Amino acid sequence: MNPVDEKKDGFLVRHPWLFVLLAFALLISAWTALITVAVKHSPQQVELNLK
Repeated sequence: MNPVDEKKDGFLVRHPWLFVLLAFALLISAWTALITVAVKHSPQQVELNLK
């Protein structure tokens, strides 16, 4: 590659690992949202009388 081609490439093309970081960030946000909703709407606890 000559220097002219490197200037034409976009920032994300030169740093493809940023897509991986973005994917992990989206995954962590999705899990956080799911866990938050699950905790907020958890079922009522029922006591069992086992004899």
